[in-house]
Amino acid sequence: MKAIVNYENGPEKVQYMDVEMPVPAEGQVRIKVAYCGICGTDLHIYAGDGGYPTKPPVTLGHELSGIVEAVSEGADPAWIGKKVVSETYYHTCGRCMYCRTGHGNLCPEKKSIGSAVNGAMADYVVVPEKNLHLIPEGISLREAAMTEPLACCVQGVLEFGDMIPGDRVLITGPGAIGLMCLQVAVSAGAVVIVAGTAVDKERLELAKKLGAAETVYSDQPDAKEKIGMLCGPFGPDVVLDCSGAGPAIRMGLEVIRKGGRYVQVGLTGRPVELDMNLITLKELSVMGTYAQKPQWWEKALDLVQRGEVKLEPLISDVYPLKEWKKAFDGYQQKTGFKYLLQAAADSE
Repeated sequence: MKAIVNYENGPEKVQYMDVEMPVPAEGQVRIKVAYCGICGTDLHIYAGDGGYPTKPPVTLGHELSGIVEAVSEGADPAWIGKKVVSETYYHTCGRCMYCRTGHGNLCPEKKSIGSAVNGAMADYVVVPEKNLHLIPEGISLREAAMTEPLACCVQGVLEFGDMIPGDRVLITGPGAIGLMCLQVAVSAGAVVIVAGTAVDKERLELAKKLGAAETVYSDQPDAKEKIGMLCGPFGPDVVLDCSGAGPAIRMGLEVIRKGGRYVQVGLTGRPVELDMNLITLKELSVMGTYAQKPQWWEKALDLVQRGEVKLEPLISDVYPLKEWKKAFDGYQQKTGFKYLLQAAADSE
C-alpha cells in the first residue's frame, strides 16, 4: 500500500512510498482510511525543527476517519463496516500516576500513531479497538477526520479555559485550531475576540461568520488598545493562544486581566522569551493543553452533530494521498484553513 513516510530524522525527510499492509495484533482493528488531516505537528516533523519528535521510519498522520475493514482476535467483529474515528494513543502503560488519574496523554510510555508508530497518511492504519468512536449520523467522513483536533480544542477551552457564560475571551491565531476553539467557546456562552495578523485577513473574516464578536489585527499599533476597548477596563478573562507565535503569546499575557486564565494551545516549535513578571504580578493561571483525554472525543462529536461546531467551512481543499506536498505547501503558506488527504478512492 502507499503511505507518507518520515523515513529519517532531518529537514524534509518525508516521502510518498510503498509500505507493507499493517496486520492488527490482538485487540486491534484495521481501518481503511478515508481522510487524514494535516496537523501543525506534521509540519514540524516535515521541517525537522525538533518541534515534535518522531521515531522514523514512521508513517505520518493522526487525524483520521475511515471504515473498519478487519479485526483481530479479541476485538469485536461488529465493528467491521462501521464508520469510525480513532484516538491517537497506540500505547499507554496503564500503570503510572498519569494513567491512573485519567491523564494518559501525559504517560511517559505513550506512543501515538503518526509519530511513534505508523499513522493514517496511508491506505490503511491499525489501532487498538478501545480507541474507536462511532461517527454519529449526519457527520460526514470529511468532517469526522477533524475530530481529533476538535477534541484537543474542547479540552483546552472547557477543561483548562474553564469557560463560563459571559466570559470575555481572546483567541490569538485564527487557523483551524483557533477557529475550532472559537466555536467551542461560543457554545459555552463566551464572548470571543479573535486576533490575527494582516496575512490572516481571510481567516478573520471566517471567524466573524463562525461567531466571533469582533476581530483584531494584532500587528497593528492599536491592537492592545482595541482589545481593551472590546473587553472592558480590565481585559479578557481568558486568553487562548493557538498560534504558537512569540509576539501573540506576549500580547496575550500583556492584555489579559489580573487573575485571568491563560491557555497555551499552539506549539511554538522553538523557545519563546517571556516576561514572567506578568504572570506573578497579575496572579495569572497559566496552563498548557496537550493532545486530549478520551472523554473529550464524545463531547467533540456531540458538538458537531448538534451543529454548534461547523467543520466543513474549515476544509480548504482535499488532495489525493500522492499529492501530499501540495497540501503541506498550502498549510505552510497560510493560504487556507484545513487540508485533508484522501486515502481511499471510494471515500465520500
